[in-house]
Amino acid sequence: MKRSSLQYLSDIRPRAFVVGLLLVPLDNYWVISMEKVHAGPFPTIISIFANVVFLLAVLAMVNSLLRRSLPRLAFSTAEMLLIYTMLAIGASLAGHDMIPSLIMHMGHPWRYAGPENKWETTFIPYLPKWLMVSDKAVLKPFYEGGSSLYADGNWRFWIGPVVYWTSFIVALVFVMMCINIIVRKQWIERERLTFPIVQLPLAMTEPKGELWRNKLFWIGFFIAFLIDFVNGLAVYYPNIPKIAVGFEDHDLASSLNSKPWNAIGWTPYSFYPFVIGLGYLLPADLSFSCWFFYWFWKAQLVATSAMAWDAVPEFPYIRHQAFGGYVAIILTLAWSGRGYLRQVWLRIRGQQSEVDDKDEAMSYRAALVGAILGFAFLVVFMRRIGLSPMLAVLGFAIYFILSTAIARMRAELGPPVHDLHFSGPDYMITTSLGLGRLSNSDLVGLTYFYWFNRAYRGHPMPIGIEGMKMAQVTRSSQRSFFVAVMLAALVGSIAAFWAYLHCAYELGVTAKFRYGHSFATEAFNRLHHWWTRPIQMYYPNWGANAAMISGFAFCVLLSSVRMRIFNFPFHPIGYAISGSWSMNLVWAPILIAWLLKVSTLRFGGLRLYKTAVPFFLGLILGQMSIGCIWTLIGMAFKIPYYSFWGA
Repeated sequence: MKRSSLQYLSDIRPRAFVVGLLLVPLDNYWVISMEKVHAGPFPTIISIFANVVFLLAVLAMVNSLLRRSLPRLAFSTAEMLLIYTMLAIGASLAGHDMIPSLIMHMGHPWRYAGPENKWETTFIPYLPKWLMVSDKAVLKPFYEGGSSLYADGNWRFWIGPVVYWTSFIVALVFVMMCINIIVRKQWIERERLTFPIVQLPLAMTEPKGELWRNKLFWIGFFIAFLIDFVNGLAVYYPNIPKIAVGFEDHDLASSLNSKPWNAIGWTPYSFYPFVIGLGYLLPADLSFSCWFFYWFWKAQLVATSAMAWDAVPEFPYIRHQAFGGYVAIILTLAWSGRGYLRQVWLRIRGQQSEVDDKDEAMSYRAALVGAILGFAFLVVFMRRIGLSPMLAVLGFAIYFILSTAIARMRAELGPPVHDLHFSGPDYMITTSLGLGRLSNSDLVGLTYFYWFNRAYRGHPMPIGIEGMKMAQVTRSSQRSFFVAVMLAALVGSIAAFWAYLHCAYELGVTAKFRYGHSFATEAFNRLHHWWTRPIQMYYPNWGANAAMISGFAFCVLLSSVRMRIFNFPFHPIGYAISGSWSMNLVWAPILIAWLLKVSTLRFGGLRLYKTAVPFFLGLILGQMSIGCIWTLIGMAFKIPYYSFWGA
């Protein structure tokens, strides 16, 4: 019996979960291999993961064949998107800024403690050994390689810490998903946010296959594909000229050697086709704000140098201004959505409400209770490490505010990057309060915030709400996508630990890994510095605090003006994300995409804009596809290969 068109869209059968769970470990191993063992690319430091998009393309092609020959075995659109969501969650946990960063922390102090740094008599006695691996005989092959995770019982020393940290990670994702459930109806159904990041996977899995028959899509695909095909060949045949689209080939600051202009620092520019494609999907005010505020921050650096204010460390406190902006975004959203939140609260209390939660993954009451219990678990976890209860509560409150802000940014505007380097609770608490008010145990506890707060690039929370959006579009079960996310979080965590440790014992973290222990070095060197309570950090940094307040106020002002002036070009989200490190890599292609979009809308209107969208989707998929193909060729034959996206 043939399946109906609706079934092709919305069916979710158990086998979709099985396929997703089988693919997650393989994909996580691929991510670890790309980002740690080989020379890239680094797919998890941008909003849409190239490896997951490529796997979805392969699945879509296989599914097309199944529909023709064995239609009963074909996947529905919802099933393919559920698998896509599971792979993205797994990849986010295996990515550059998550579990690999954690594993770096787990043995680092005992490996690098010595008489010169006196760690064994300072902070090592305070470290939570139940979360660490301290046996130097087990750590030696981990760092040096030439061994096996399974030899000499090495794996046994990691089991306990991995189990504890996996429970922490699953709880972290669970709280994110509970928050997503509470805001889903407002963002998806009431405000009808556009979710630019999911446009490509939705188009790739659309039942009629219109994208795959669109000529503009294939033109864009082959332009991007050909560029990196040539660049890949140039690795093996140096006589072939490389097409320089990457940031590593260009730096505007290289010719600026005199003050104050050299204060702009490293200013690369690039022409990545896939970023141009993503940029075209962004609202014009956001793409404008991204590149405009990027240069706004550069202007601040030049002015600071000209006025000799750079004698003050970190001035003009760009990270702190951006942090204040992120907080402002969430609080202004909470204020503007207070009517909806009030209705949710009435539903939670069992009173008459305008909102209904029958189609949600769980009731609002269960989501709130789940968020509270998960939050409490995380606080107790950090309390066992040594962090005081109030600081643990404050730390996770800051973390989930930032996480929700990133999820909102992705839902409304889809920026290609959002890294927030060195702006997590550990940095902001020590800056705002000063080290003089913190105990030694507090310093250790805040150090364990570092591994999942160093940067917010491959973040799980926006992936969760994007999965909910795809469930809504395909008219499938929100609960199925929620279960899929949580299963992927559990299996993905275990798989990421396994993949990293498997490769580490074979190759050696310090021998052949990229960024083998650098993140842990940053964290524990910082802890070593904190331990002395330097005078410049003993008291609150009022300059940094003032910068947070000014960033907060400026974003509130921008939000207020946007509500009053139609087509106001400056977006607070552009202000908040443009001060990040990753914006260096993408500001130029975003500028190009903005010019193309504005020109298209002005001279061809909305109709021409929509007609051109497949071309830009082709740019994204074309570059990501050939980029992934080169990695697979390089890994299969154990040869160098072209990396289309660096870190």
